[in-house]
Amino acid sequence: MKIIIIDFDGTIIDSNHAKKSILREFIKENYHIDIDKKISIFESQRLTRYELITLAKNSKIDSYEKDKIDQQINNCVINSKVDPFIYELFKYCSKNKIKIILVSNTPHKSLISILNILNISHYFYKVFGKNISGNKINTFSKIIKNENVKPVEILSVGDNIEDYFASKINNIPFHGISDQSLSILKGKIPISNNLKGVFKSLKNSS
Repeated sequence: MKIIIIDFDGTIIDSNHAKKSILREFIKENYHIDIDKKISIFESQRLTRYELITLAKNSKIDSYEKDKIDQQINNCVINSKVDPFIYELFKYCSKNKIKIILVSNTPHKSLISILNILNISHYFYKVFGKNISGNKINTFSKIIKNENVKPVEILSVGDNIEDYFASKINNIPFHGISDQSLSILKGKIPISNNLKGVFKSLKNSS
């Protein structure tokens, strides 16, 4: 194994529910729309916070709105629980010369800020936030090409069905972190409640 591609929200940090609640309330207070009634949960998972706000207000989000929602969500995320096994994973990967690449749908600027506040930015060989990564399918494909590795030399770790499909399309082995959207794959892929379970997938691939 040469590379781990890992998601952030819901994988490294337990922030999904809090982030969704803040975004839902932000949209309701500012645009008087219940976003859950406008689109399905699975549709909302594919959209960024900016795209959801644009959809809610029916016009492009401006820089003031971006800064406002980013600040609210960032404050929420830094107070969320970080998976205690992320440090153990970092140590294991450092020892075995495995590069950890973070790929997230969180806006890149916010992601970098959060990583610095949490003091874990040095855990990652590369970081791809939404603004610079595009969709995960393309990002995973670029990682294979740019890092000159085979898909079987990568392990993808995520909590979302989108992470699974991006991995599957690129023929990358996938390890799921328990989430409702992955329940349909139970028994078909390795799924654990936290990052501790990832070690088994890493050792099985070595």
